[in-house]
Amino acid sequence: MRSLLTLLLCLTASLGLYAQADLNVTLTNYLTDAPIAGLSVTLLNESRGLEKQAITNEQGSAIFKGLPEVDGYQVRAGGDGDYLAGESDVFSIRSNQNPSITLSLFEAREVELDEVEVTAGSSTTRINSTDAEVSFELKQKEIEAIPIEGRDITRVLYRLPNVSQATGFYPEAPNVAINGANPLFTSYLIDGMDNNERFLGGQKFAIPVGFARNITVLTNNYSAEYGLTANGIVNITTRSGDNDFSGEAFFITRPGPAIDGQSDFAQRDLSGNPVKDGFQRYQAGVGFGGAIVKDQTFYYLNVEHTTDLKDNLLNSDALGVNETIRGENNFTYISGKLDHSWSPSFTSSLRANVGLVNIERQGGGLEGGVTFPSAASVQDRNSVLVALKNNYIGDNFSAQTNLQYSRFRWNYGRALGGDGPQVSVLNPNGINVAVLGHPGFVFDETENTMQFQQKFNYYAGQHTLKA
Repeated sequence: MRSLLTLLLCLTASLGLYAQADLNVTLTNYLTDAPIAGLSVTLLNESRGLEKQAITNEQGSAIFKGLPEVDGYQVRAGGDGDYLAGESDVFSIRSNQNPSITLSLFEAREVELDEVEVTAGSSTTRINSTDAEVSFELKQKEIEAIPIEGRDITRVLYRLPNVSQATGFYPEAPNVAINGANPLFTSYLIDGMDNNERFLGGQKFAIPVGFARNITVLTNNYSAEYGLTANGIVNITTRSGDNDFSGEAFFITRPGPAIDGQSDFAQRDLSGNPVKDGFQRYQAGVGFGGAIVKDQTFYYLNVEHTTDLKDNLLNSDALGVNETIRGENNFTYISGKLDHSWSPSFTSSLRANVGLVNIERQGGGLEGGVTFPSAASVQDRNSVLVALKNNYIGDNFSAQTNLQYSRFRWNYGRALGGDGPQVSVLNPNGINVAVLGHPGFVFDETENTMQFQQKFNYYAGQHTLKA
């Protein structure tokens, strides 16, 4: 196993980027707000066995370069005799983020106080003082706590500002609109890399709840490096393993009419198609991650499956047919991530996502129809994404290289009855009483995409040059 893992990482080492970020830490004097120069700052991540140290410059700042975008970071400083020790809350870093943290330290001296007044803060609102980016995010604990229909990550985005539900000119149209704009122009990213299908818009791979660690929606004034759209961006940071083994398993069922409320209006399934009587849903999945080699090699795997059952009515009085036709939708999402640290200055990662989606059009209709099962069809939306990533950190620079291959096949009308003509049966009055044979249309296209990114950061004193 170790030999196979080493060979795999060696083959990918020259090809990609391990999603990384720079952290800027600033130390100030609590009483005077003056920067503290020449003080040692320690960055810890016990879950990854990571510990880095840096010395603050004349502006009281220290930069930690090329950090893995994971949970569990903490900054500590002081305790050297001149200043009392201080530490930050535990925080996480999401993809395409360069966060900054300010620690205000007390001087290590005795002060005689005549009076102490304690005032509670009135707001927890945080203002972005680094750049003009307007964005909103949901963290892993929030994602897990909020009820999400079908564990479809797009269904939770409506709770964020400037995001609304959208409907398109076809059932499978993207359902997320940002700033009220056309949902076809919303850009979807996974760990900062492209996840857009280019036939009619939308996601190639629909990441389920179990593989999402952070969801960030960028609505205005984001960096030009994102590209692809002038509209909003949905950027999902995936889960990674750490030194502690953890996981989840679940089974969810929606039995259907036995507990569903009565409604005269059709609802929509996860594919956007209308459903009504007899709709049932069954979901199951498992996700787990940990360390293959402590402090060095980490993994996370996630598999989720959903089956939807739905009923249509087939009725043709002329042919004496009046029955219920059952259809089935299947959604299977498989994801995996492997991270490896070759040295403190060189890290690698491999991520793979496979989506298998089958949406059945079983004939009939919600209120009745004359399309027989022989003319039924299945819509296939199958996707594969493989991202290879590396990051190298030098004394005054960092380099990142991204390479991703993705394949998306959309067969919109795979005939269940095989190839052949579509036949319409008419009564003596010319009224259609049955549709038999082929579904009547063909759309079977495959999209192959290669994405390459090369990024450089050069650090010159107080300035960072990025290309």
